[in-house]
Amino acid sequence: MIPRLLTNVHDVAKAKPQSAAMARRRNNADALAASPTLALAILAVFLAFCARSASAVGSTPHSAFSYKDSDPDGPSKWATLQKDWAICDSGTEQSPIDVAKVEVSKDLGPLENTYKAGAATVQNRGHDFMLNWKEGNGKLTLNGKEYTLLQVHWHAPSEHTVNGTRFDAEMHMVHEDAAKEKAVVSVLFSTKAGKPSKLLGDLVPYFEKLTGKQNATEEVKDAVDPAVMIDKASGYYRYEGSLTTPPCTEGVIWTILSKISTICLCLIAYQVSDASAEQIDAVKSEDKTEEPNSRPTQKINSRVIRYYEGGDKESTAAPGPRRAGPS
Repeated sequence: MIPRLLTNVHDVAKAKPQSAAMARRRNNADALAASPTLALAILAVFLAFCARSASAVGSTPHSAFSYKDSDPDGPSKWATLQKDWAICDSGTEQSPIDVAKVEVSKDLGPLENTYKAGAATVQNRGHDFMLNWKEGNGKLTLNGKEYTLLQVHWHAPSEHTVNGTRFDAEMHMVHEDAAKEKAVVSVLFSTKAGKPSKLLGDLVPYFEKLTGKQNATEEVKDAVDPAVMIDKASGYYRYEGSLTTPPCTEGVIWTILSKISTICLCLIAYQVSDASAEQIDAVKSEDKTEEPNSRPTQKINSRVIRYYEGGDKESTAAPGPRRAGPS
């Protein structure tokens, strides 16, 4: 049996590759009948904060590079911009990648974490909103090592793809160990269907306060529990990669959940329950400054993507042909 990604609509992993914008251009008269003012408000916030992106954890200034390949500082030219960015081109373990062939690994198991509700802040980084825990939040254990959860942010469209299919958005949960080595848990999002995220809904007031205030920060009134951000029953893909923006440092452990979260894309940017992806797309055509904050996929080279099936056996799994892992 060839495994497939989980959605509660249909198997998007087997669909022909398409951009997030194409996926959102489906006709939906009922959706378009809703308030254009609401959609415009959501769009304004989304575009303002997704124009540029920092690395998964890096501190590279947001103005130092671009995501448009036609720009002189676009992705294909990152390696030429600074000497210590050369690995963006010469590296053999770069991220993101297309998940196509996987190896079922018997030595992998459920994700072990000690996430807990804790004090957090929301920051307007100029390209997105970042949810940050000042003292870190709980631990993720990988290969016997503990990584502290530091922050969460989003990319749109997704950086990683599956069988060539790019999803509407991707969330990165950024971790770091005592030696400053990085581990990122990734969650892919689809607008095929979805229910509002209560956690993101609770953050709306902070998004509103921070709109237009680059680098400003707001303390979140109530403790934020990152445990609700991941599905414990989901399988996942594991591989070694890099930061997804300059300096493209390698040695990052990536864990991509195989179960697709089906909240609406608009909820990621500005959590308003009743706005549809179609409404947002209709308004986007009026704004020509839209720019994604996602790096193109990189060569996998000799790397092996390991796969853990997870607890949801009914429709879990990985894309493409799979090989038996070590016994």
